[in-house]
Parts: sequence; C-alpha cells; structure tokens
Amino acid sequence: MKNAYPEKPILQFRRTSVEMLAAIKAIQDSTFPAEVKRAAYMIFRKESGNGRSGINENYSGFQADSGRWPIIYDPLIAGVVQKNENGTGKSRLFLAFHHVSGCLQMLMDRLQQRGIYIGGRTSKIVTMDVNNITDFARAYKKEWAAGKASAEPTMEDIKGFDSMYRQAMGVLTDK
Repeated sequence: MKNAYPEKPILQFRRTSVEMLAAIKAIQDSTFPAEVKRAAYMIFRKESGNGRSGINENYSGFQADSGRWPIIYDPLIAGVVQKNENGTGKSRLFLAFHHVSGCLQMLMDRLQQRGIYIGGRTSKIVTMDVNNITDFARAYKKEWAAGKASAEPTMEDIKGFDSMYRQAMGVLTDK
C-alpha cells in the first residue's frame, strides 16, 4: 500500500471520540452554506457513531493510501495511521487530523465539491439532483459510502437521515 503522505509522521492508532456539541459548534462556526453543514452533520453522525468512533480525530474514514487530497487540506493533517478497514478488514492508511474541526472542514468541503447535500448535484459516480432527503440518502450511498451507481439505501437508512435532517434543521442554521 502506498502512503500518499510520506512527509507526514506515521502515528500510533488512537481511538478518539468527540462530544456532539463540540462537533455541532465546529460545523456551525464554518462558513459553508446551511445545507452543506446539515449534510456534514448527518454523515458525521452516521460514520462516527455520533462522534464515538474516530481514528486519530478522523471521523469520516479519509484515507491516505488512495492518492493525495487537494493541497488545501495539508495543514489539517497531523499524520497517517495504519489500521484495518471496518468494512473489508484490509490494512489501510488513514489520515490523522490535529482536531475534529479539521476533519469536519475537509468533510464539508468534499461534500460541497461533490454536490452531496440537499440542493446539490452529483456527478462523480452518477449525475443526479439532490432535491430532498431521499435523494440525499441515495446520493450518499452511491457517491460516498458504496461508490457504485447501482447502490441504493435501505428504507431504514432513509428514515435515519430523515430524523437526523430534522434535528440538523434545528441546530444548524444560516449564519
């Protein structure tokens, strides 16, 4: 496996967690549009077990062995961590962040760039408008989680995103 960040230190794996209020504050304090913030809130909650399951402040599974990310993220990255991937069990290299806010900054930027938010338009895996929560769940599954055009969310996934979106509407507003 190739480390895309050889200049960054290899760090020991550390399970990290963050209180949801701290994650919400980091999202709210960003300058991203409200719908991007809400998308990040939902994906953060889903992928991190509500902030309980991070890898060295990486709560989105950003990897360091699949090529370099845009250079704007370099200051956010503290190093690289080797760990077996949850879904496949294969050894992978993951980015380590200095702080949860760096991970969330990168997550929001990636979601905005890829159109994975209500009001967005995806085009990497499939081209689709994201007009509502069902579209969001489909875009997330296809564009982010599975990386396959044929992937579809379960009804449980859609219901979960619907519930989280209603919560996000209350805590993440346009500022």
